[in-house]
Amino acid sequence: MTSTTQNKFRKIIIAIIWIIIWQIMASFIKEEILLPSPLIVFKKFIYLLGQVDFYKAIFLSTIKIIAGFLISIAIGVIFAYLAYKNKLFYDFISPLIRIFRSIPLASLVIFLLFWANKDYLSIYISFIMAMPLIFQNVYDGLSDIDKNILQMADIYKVSEIKKIKYIYKIKVKTFLYSSIVSISGLVFKAGIAAEVIGLPKNSIGNNLYNAKIYLDMPNLFAWTLAILLISSFFEITLKKLLGAKND
Repeated sequence: MTSTTQNKFRKIIIAIIWIIIWQIMASFIKEEILLPSPLIVFKKFIYLLGQVDFYKAIFLSTIKIIAGFLISIAIGVIFAYLAYKNKLFYDFISPLIRIFRSIPLASLVIFLLFWANKDYLSIYISFIMAMPLIFQNVYDGLSDIDKNILQMADIYKVSEIKKIKYIYKIKVKTFLYSSIVSISGLVFKAGIAAEVIGLPKNSIGNNLYNAKIYLDMPNLFAWTLAILLISSFFEITLKKLLGAKND
């Protein structure tokens, strides 16, 4: 048995142990409204898989969160490059980056509910949560470039386009890829948390809120399971895609 197979087998065993613990706790509490059993949650999840509205909510929430994430990557990279090249721009943009990183999610969502359409709330939140981290990682990568290499490029009059392609891109790639993977889960959680507050139609957050209102704990667990599966799939896919690009 290879080390990879052993690792997968160990993870499966650990997951089974936690499910058994969950079942024991549910049997002890004997209150579905507090802690439903794994079997009840699984049956509810299977039921959701047969509902068209389930897929509609999953698709709309996921596509909006991914859209905000992609925009944050584009803007974060551009802003980091401009800040690296121009100290005045860095001083100008730094307060906004600090505000985005420091403001509580709940406050941010409430502000956006005043200013923006709630149907696009998860796009804005995903962007605001991810952009500062993308910016900082790319800026750190650019700042880490050997000054001697840049001086040599200037001596031989290498164009800015070629610098970006052959110097900046190569150095920043590792910083950017690691930040994208590490914050992908955070972006999903923040986007869905925003939906729970803003309650856009046909969203995962709206369904979570309804489960809470109707005290439907199995439904809440089933939707949470769906979120975990989607987030994990997204993160694994990113790792594979970015890993392939690194090769």
